[in-house]
Order: sequence, then structure tokens, then C-alpha cells
Amino acid sequence: MLILSFVLFLLFLFLGVPIAFSLGLSSMVAILANGTISPMLVAQKLFTSVNSFSLMAIPFFMLSGELMEAGGISEKLIEIAKAFLGHITGGIGMVAIGTSALFAGVSGSAAADTAAVGSMLIPSMIKEGYPKGLASVIQATAGSLGPIIPPSMTMIIYCSLTNLSIGECFMAGIIPGIIIAVGTGLVTRIYAKKLGIKGGKRYTWKEKGKALRDGCLAIIMPVIIIGGIVSGIFTPTESGAVACIYALIVSMFVYRNLHIKDLPKVLIRAASMNGMSILIVAGASIFSWLVAFEKFPQMIVNFLVGITDNKYIIMILLVFFLLFVGMFIETLSATIIVAPILMPVAASYGINSIQFALIMVITLVYAGVTPPVGGVLFITMGIAKAKMKEVMPYLMPYLAAVIISLLIFIFVPQVALFIPNLLFR
Repeated sequence: MLILSFVLFLLFLFLGVPIAFSLGLSSMVAILANGTISPMLVAQKLFTSVNSFSLMAIPFFMLSGELMEAGGISEKLIEIAKAFLGHITGGIGMVAIGTSALFAGVSGSAAADTAAVGSMLIPSMIKEGYPKGLASVIQATAGSLGPIIPPSMTMIIYCSLTNLSIGECFMAGIIPGIIIAVGTGLVTRIYAKKLGIKGGKRYTWKEKGKALRDGCLAIIMPVIIIGGIVSGIFTPTESGAVACIYALIVSMFVYRNLHIKDLPKVLIRAASMNGMSILIVAGASIFSWLVAFEKFPQMIVNFLVGITDNKYIIMILLVFFLLFVGMFIETLSATIIVAPILMPVAASYGINSIQFALIMVITLVYAGVTPPVGGVLFITMGIAKAKMKEVMPYLMPYLAAVIISLLIFIFVPQVALFIPNLLFR
């Protein structure tokens, strides 16, 4: 059944069928062809996969991100990043990375982060002397911090599949997200020196204070979300609802960039993004059940045991496997498919579940920057009007910085586990 399902899945993708339907249809056909499993199972799995309290957080966070973006949050965060990073060599490139890291604490989505920040900063980078391809890569890798720094849509789905604590997984992404941002910043600085791109004006402390005051309400939002979860005041799902109310009040009554007439468009955008995510979850749930039914995780464990019993080598092998998967399957779908497969594998080697969740999400997110899927990269290429041949020469150094960061997280687990252990143990 599994082989038939996988072959059909690839065929549907080749034919251009949306990935949610490719996953669901391929698995459904395989189950029907088997003849021994009741078709009612398909309907049951479709319903139970989305009938989850933790998944209710996703539409709330998506809506809050859309509200804050429409309410002028991007401009406030850019101004803060300019005040503190704009004078460094590379100037506007550093601002793009810093703004994306800040916006990641609001949106939780790589696509939303990339589109919101990139639409304003990519033209500025090109104007300052960055090649179109380099500007595209900088924003694509910076925007991909969205699912790593909390809140994270991908991590919510991962936790709903594996019964891990959303709060702990959120906290695990803070330090690694900062490390990846610093790594991509160093690569950007090297390119800026080669291209002769200098920093912008140095802000005075008074100007920095003004930028912080103007944007403090935007920065406070992730603090409220994370603080509420950690303190136990509300659950991750309830924190999403709180974030929506906060975003609505700030955008409409403080920044005053969001008006009543804008709400229908904001709601429709959030609903369409949420509908796509939920469809992917539902379709992939049937495929995931099929994988478990065929005992595929046990087959992988037996195969890996024959290679090595060293957990660090196993983690590196799994990273390469995830990089391969993420190159061809969109991040959300890949997470749903491989999480039930690889979690038992990691557990059998004594790998910390929170550490592995973080490594898996980071790997799949940045694998998704590469072609042929490359959704986030294609967004930035569209904004910059860049061609693939202009982008590829710059992509590998940035991915190398991410892989080096992953090796740190593998061999020094406390980098990821320090904050979760501090707050939850």
C-alpha cells in the first residue's frame, strides 16, 4: 500500500494537483486498492486530524499576524532595526535580517514574514547596491526565521502530532533563531564588504529611544504571548485569541492604520491561509496513518541500527534525509508526513524530543528555501524580479551558515534546551 501511495503522490504532484489533495487522494486510492481496510477510516482520519484544540491556535495566530501587518507593524519594526543595525557594514541587508527576526515573533509564518518585510526592504537593498539575487536570498533566509522564533505555526502542528508541549518547543526556538540570524548576518557582512556597501547613518541614543517607543507595542506582543504561556495564565490556543484582540486594538486605536473597511480583506486573507493549512493537515493525516500501519518507522530504525548506534551520526543522517524531503515537499506537509515516522526513531536513540523537534523544523524550513519547491525564495525572487541563475550563486553560503548552526544544535543540545529547562523544569 505504501509504495502505491507514494508513487501516486509523486504522479499527482507532477500533474500539478495541490499537495493537500495529492496526499489525501494517493493514500485513499491505496487503501481502497488494498480492500481489507474500511473506507470509513479515511473519513474518520480526516475529521480527527483537524479536531484538535491545539490546532485552533493556528487561525488565531494567522489572523493576529495579518492584523498587525495591515496595522503598520512592519514599518515600526523596520525603524527599530534601522536604529540599532542600519549603521553596520551592509546597512539595509542587516536591517532586513533584524526586522525579520522581530517580525517572526508576530507572524509565525515564513511566507508572511518574507512578504511583509521583503516588499519594503528588497527594493531598498537593490537601490543600495545589492545584486537582485543576493537581495532575494538574504530576505528568503531571514524570512524563514518565522517558524523558528516563537510563535510558530509549524511547531504547533508538530506538537499536535507528537503530543509535545507547545510552550517548551516555542521556547526552544529563541536562542537557535538568534544564532541563525547572526550567522546569516555574518555572511551578509562578508558580501557587503566585497561589494563596497557601507552602513547607513548612526542613530543617536535619543533617536533609538524614539524608535523603541514608537514600536514598543509591536515588540510587546510576543512577550505577552510567550509570557502568558510560560506563566500558565493561558494555553497556546488561548494566547492566539489574546494576540488577535491585542493586534486589533493596537492596529485600529493606537497606530490607526487599520480601518473597519479593511477588516474584510484581512479576514479573507487569514481565512484562506488557514484553510490551506488545515487541508494539508487533513490530507497528510491519512498518509501518516498509512506509514504507521505499514510499520515504516520500525523499518528505518532497523536500517539505521545496521549502520551505526551513535546518536550524533544518526541525527546528521536524519538532517540530510530531511533536507532531501524538504527540497521536494512544502514545509508544513513534510512536517506532517515525517514527524510520525522519525519521532520514534529519535526516541529509540535517546535523542531529546524537544531538541529533535527543533532540528527537524529548522531543517525542513530551510530545505524549503531551495528549488524545486522553494516557496519563500520564489516570493523574494518575484519582488526583486530576479532569475534563478542570479540567485543560485548566493544561496549556498547562506545554507552553509544554517547547516553549521544545525551542527551546533546537534552537538550542544543545551543551546536549544536551556530556556525550556529554565522555565519548565
